[in-house]
Parts: sequence; structure tokens; C-alpha cells
Amino acid sequence: MTQNKMASRTFLNCPTWAPPVVTVTQSSLLPHSYSLRPPSFSHSVTVQSPIIGGTPSIQSPMPPHPHPLMTAHFQLPTHSTSHQPPPMVLNMPSQPPYSLAQPPVASLPLSSTSGGPGGTHPNQHNQNVMGNGHLMPHPLIQPPVLPLTNGQLVPPLPSTLVAYQDDPRGPNGLQMLRTVGMGKYEFTDPGHPKEMLKELNQQRRAKEFTDLKIIVEGKEFEVHQNVLASCSLYFKDLVKRSSGETRSGEMLELRMSEIGADVLELLLEFVYTGSLVIDSANARTLLEAANKFQFNTFCKVCVSFLEKQLTVGNCLGVLAMAEAMRCTELHNMAKAFALQNFPEVAGQEEIMCVSKEDLVAYLSNDSLTTKAEELVYETAIKWIKQDPTARVQHVSELLAVVRLPFIHPSYLLNVVDNEDLIKTSEACRDLVNEAKRYHMLPHARQEMQTPRTRPRLSAGVAEVIVLIGGRQAISMNQRSLTAVTCFNPQNSKWFPLASLPFYDREFFSVISAGDNIYLSGGTESGVMVADVWCYMSLLDNWNLMSRMTVPRCRHNSLVYDGKLYTIGGLGVSGNLDHVERYDTITNQWAMVSPLPKPVHSAAATVCGGKVYVFGGVNEAGRSAGVLQSYVPQTNSWSFIESPMIDNKYAPAVTLNGHIFILGGAYARATTIYDPDKGNIKAGPNMNHSRQFCSAVILDGKIYATGGIVSSEGPALGNMETFDPHTNNWTLLQSLPCPLFRHGCVVIKKYIQSG
Repeated sequence: MTQNKMASRTFLNCPTWAPPVVTVTQSSLLPHSYSLRPPSFSHSVTVQSPIIGGTPSIQSPMPPHPHPLMTAHFQLPTHSTSHQPPPMVLNMPSQPPYSLAQPPVASLPLSSTSGGPGGTHPNQHNQNVMGNGHLMPHPLIQPPVLPLTNGQLVPPLPSTLVAYQDDPRGPNGLQMLRTVGMGKYEFTDPGHPKEMLKELNQQRRAKEFTDLKIIVEGKEFEVHQNVLASCSLYFKDLVKRSSGETRSGEMLELRMSEIGADVLELLLEFVYTGSLVIDSANARTLLEAANKFQFNTFCKVCVSFLEKQLTVGNCLGVLAMAEAMRCTELHNMAKAFALQNFPEVAGQEEIMCVSKEDLVAYLSNDSLTTKAEELVYETAIKWIKQDPTARVQHVSELLAVVRLPFIHPSYLLNVVDNEDLIKTSEACRDLVNEAKRYHMLPHARQEMQTPRTRPRLSAGVAEVIVLIGGRQAISMNQRSLTAVTCFNPQNSKWFPLASLPFYDREFFSVISAGDNIYLSGGTESGVMVADVWCYMSLLDNWNLMSRMTVPRCRHNSLVYDGKLYTIGGLGVSGNLDHVERYDTITNQWAMVSPLPKPVHSAAATVCGGKVYVFGGVNEAGRSAGVLQSYVPQTNSWSFIESPMIDNKYAPAVTLNGHIFILGGAYARATTIYDPDKGNIKAGPNMNHSRQFCSAVILDGKIYATGGIVSSEGPALGNMETFDPHTNNWTLLQSLPCPLFRHGCVVIKKYIQSG
């Protein structure tokens, strides 16, 4: 039959359980024509249909067996044909697609070639069958269920995979024919996109139907605008903007100097074929070009390749490239790799070639993995000596990102102090002296908060917030807590420390000195005590120290110049003006000058070499309205009275030379005092009213924890932080439990991995 003739059609007679489908045998039809023949079965064999894993073959058409409930769509007329349709491969499901069992095939009325009932086709023998499809009915449309004469119900033939005769791709070219409705099928050709790309690429190479000419390095590339625009946002925008400037049918010409001809050829090859060979030699160049011209899919391919190629010898270069291209995924991967492998990266030549800005960012990162800060110092000095003429000017900036306080004292004195680059720089000498003071004055470390005194994550030491004791509810039936919990801001996790060695104690005062915590006074079962306990961070235990001279509660404690001071409070006979000083070395207490105005529940802190005590409750039980200051060097007090100072039950902290008084009197207010100018102003309000809360300074921010919102509660179970750069308070995660009248300090604590 020639291609110009009308295609002949064969109508198959179908059994009642399946609709007959037209079979087209004309090879000249479009490649997407399809055919389907229902399977036939011998009456002498009883089987269930569909057959798992097998596909019977059909050799002859069968007369129709109409069913009274079958729709007209399923009852096609029978036509004679002189051409026997070729056998088809029908992939049957590996399991029944419906819950209803299929009837035995022997119960179906079949026709032989002679027309007798139950006849067997003379050519039907034991034949090999094939098929591995898994057929599923359409998920939204239930296929019709047809009753048989014996009362059994069976569904019609579901959708199936069909191999086409005359398929130009051979016997393995399977297409999907899926039922989508009554008499409707969805046809899918999985090879269609590939064939289309293949044809388009052939047209490109033959310069057929091309409408864009790209000229790079004198070489011309003719492409299809639509194809390029479909893969590149850059070219899509370019084509849109140029569409009004060119006449219909006119070739658009584009000259480019930002890309090499060889790179463009590789990109076009990927656009038209979807495949490309990437290697270490061209990956970076291809990524730069793909990123610049917004070939997003190809960017992902290059990023995936480069991530797998990261080594200690190239990670810093990849990091710099990813940052320049704003490739976030690759940047994060390279950065994490470089930080995790610093000891090995430090020994590579690549680190000697990075820019000053990149080296500063790298060495200053808290996540830099190193067991010895000495290696960070040596890397910085080595980088400067690589090109001393050009780099010596950066020595102080680089030394500032080295955590000198964590360098061993002997190395600090014998190596760092004797380095010529440091000797000739006054700024460097100041940094070294800062580290020396850190080692020599462990009790004053709380006042030496700089980025250099913050331990790296890999050091196993972290600055943590510690909550001590307190109450969960206002009810007097509930005893005070003995729990001591620790918050690590580096991973935002809480973990327990050694509990308090006593029960039902409250109104005590806590302060940190070095890496230890001192708890003084308070009431235990209503009795005032003078006990002082010290939490040893390295040992994770509490030890009883020398008692204060006077029992007290609701007092303040602070550390100045390595000495612990307890100030005022409530004694057995009322408000106290006693101020005691504790020497942590001799374990002895001594009295110093008393408070001019006896108060309890005041706010106290150290700022600029002075001790400041704000407000509190006076002997009449009202807000004191007084600011008292103490100069330790002269052992003298002074005070001023002001109606603006009316705080009580509120903590005070020092940040950037200013004193912050937080909450109190069930308020959200923040009061800021400037000691240099002597003025008081209102600061930004907290998110919650807080009385009996606690506050600390960590990493240049204020943390306010717990408290109660009114005299009836409830206790707050959260904390919030104040960032001076944004001048805002931000709520943070919850505390282990609601809490007030608790202690809160910051110490450096060794954190075990995991």
C-alpha cells in the first residue's frame, strides 16, 4: 500500500470485558498513530485475566459479543479486511488493578474461525508471551463495571503501554496510552522532547530558520531566539527588548565580548542537546558564563560539579568566586568546607594568595575549626611576610581577628611579644597587652568583653547564660527551685548544671567572677542567711566559702577589680547600709564605706571605674528615688536624688559605657543613664512587663530573662535581647520553665561535643 492511499482500518471484535479498539496498519500514518488488540484466550484453559507478567498474543479477530449494558462507544461494527493485523505486544499489569476478581476465561463466549461457539483458533498453540507493564486506571474516573450472565462483575480493559508497529525507534519504543475518561485516552511520547531538540540542533548546524547571530571573537553563531530565550533569562530579556527594533524575518545580530567563543559553543551545545562534558579545566569558566547570562539549569550543574571537586587546595578560590558571582549554594558549601578544614587549608599555597578582606573574614569566623589559636596567629603572620612591602600595613587589622587571649601565656610572651612586626606597631602592642591582662586578671574577665575574648566553637568553650534557682509561680505553697540550667547561644540549647546544694532559698544574689559563680545570702524557709557558695565551672560543683559578716537578702552583688562586693539589702532589723568586700584569693570578707541611703531591691552595676546603685526600696517601703555611686580607689560614696529614679525589683547592666535599668514595678520600660553626661533618658520598651527579672550582657547584647508581669503573675517563660545597633528588643526562645526571683550570669563553660 502506498503512502498516498487511504489507510485501511480493521475493526476487532472484542469480548464483553473490553472495548474494541481500531487498529491502523498503514505505515504512512503519523508516527503517533496507535493500535491496540484485545487478548484472546483458549476455552480449554481456565485462567484469571489479567495474567501476571505475561501477555497473550492474538491471531484472529473475533465476532462481537454485545452486552445489554455496554454503551454504544464499546460496540463497534465489524468490517471485513483482507489484511490480517500484525500481532501486538500488550503489557499487562503485574497485579489486578481492581479489587473485583476477573471471571474465568472459559466462561466468556468466544468464537472460532468456523463460527462455532467455544471454538479454538487453528493457529493457537503454546506461544511465548512478553510484557512487564504495570497498568493503573485513571485515579479520578472509575471505569465502567460490566455484569456477566453468571452474575460476576469485571472492569473493562485499563490503560496500557503499547508498542507500535512501524515505530521508527524499533521494538523498544514504548508509549503510554492512559485512560482519562469514557472513551478518552491520553497519549504520551517520552522521546518527543529529545527528538525535537535533535531536530532543532540539526537546524542550527544547517543554519535553518535561525534568527539570531551572535558574534564572539570574530566567530559567528547562528541560533534560534526562542530556543535560547527558553534557557536563559538574560537572552529572554534581550529578545523581548529587541523585538520592536527588528523587522519581521530580519536576523538579529549581537556582538559579545564578555565570553569566549569556545565557552559559548559549549553553552549552546548544552542548550540544544541537554548534555555536556564538564571537567576541572572548564568548570569555573562555564559557571561564570552561565551565571552571567542566567542559564540557571546549567548553573546548578556546574555548582554540583564544583561541590564534588572541593579540596583544601582550592576551597578558598572557589569561595571567592562564588561570593563574587553571588552563588549562595556554592558559597555556603565552600565556606563550610574551608572552615572545617582550617589546619589543612592553612598549609596550602592558596591561602597566601587570598585578599586581605577574604583572609580577615576567614580567620575571624567563630566556626573556624582549630584546636590551637597559635595556628591562626602563625597563618596571619605568614601571609604578611609573603609580601611584607604591600601587606605590613594590615598587620594590626589581622592581629585583631586572632583570639590572643586564648593563646597559651608562654607562647604569648616568648613568641608573639618578640615578633618584629608587632614590636613596630603600637596597635599590635595594645592587643598583646589586652591578652596579657586577660590571663593575669581572671576575675576581671567579665569586664573584658571583646570579639577576641569570645571562644571559637571548636575550642570546646563557650560563653553561656546560667539561670540559678528562682520560682515558677507566685503561690507560697511552691518551694523555690534548686535547678541550675545553662543556655548555649551557639546552638540555642539548654542543658543542666549541678543543682543548688540547699532547698527553698530565695532573694539571694549571684555574680560571676572569672569562670565561677558566687551566690550570697538570701532567705531559707524564712530565715536570713549569710552563706556564700561558689560554683566551680571546671568541676561542675558547689563549694561553701567564708560567710558574710551580716546576713542579708534582697541585696546586690558585683565584681570590681577581682573583688566581690555585697551592697545593702534587707537585714534582720530592716534595711542595711552595710557594704562588704570579698577577696577570692584569701577567702576573707571586710567592711567598706556604708551606703549613704540604706536600700534593698535596688539596681547595681559597675561602669567606668565606679559602682552605681539605682533606686530600690527605702526604709519607708517606698521607691528610694536616689542614685548612689562608689569609688573603690577612695572608698567613698556620693549620691543624688531624682524623681526620675524610681526603680525597684529591676536589674541594671552596663553596655557600651551606658547603664540600662530594665523593667521593675511591672513595667516594660528601659531607663538609660549616661555617666559621662550625668543624664537619664527613656530607652525602647521591652516586649513584656518584667519585675523580678534578671539581665546579663553577652556578645554585645542585653539578655533579659523571666520575671512576672503583675503581682498576681504569671511568671514569664521567655527571654528577650536588646541589640544596640538596631535599638530594638527581640523575643527569643523559651526558658526551660517560667521563672522569676532567679539569678542569671554569664560564664565561660567547657561544652562537650554532641
